[in-house]
Amino acid sequence: MTHWRPRPVAQIALRLIGLALLISLRPQAAWLHMLVRQSPSVTPLQLMLAASCFMSAAAGIALLLMGPDLWKPVRVARRWQN
Repeated sequence: MTHWRPRPVAQIALRLIGLALLISLRPQAAWLHMLVRQSPSVTPLQLMLAASCFMSAAAGIALLLMGPDLWKPVRVARRWQN
């Protein structure tokens, strides 16, 4: 197994992307809040926007905290190989 070593630029860039995803949550949440206040019944747009908020939050926090370590190789037990 080859060891991948990310360059410092990649580490910084991935963490900045994570931060940008977390910052993008503010306008997404405001838009979702506005849509929910207008129509209390759940619409497809509200569902898609809520899913987008969730994905942005999950990916943003993972990239911000872990960065390139998300793609770090891990050992797998012999019984799980093949």
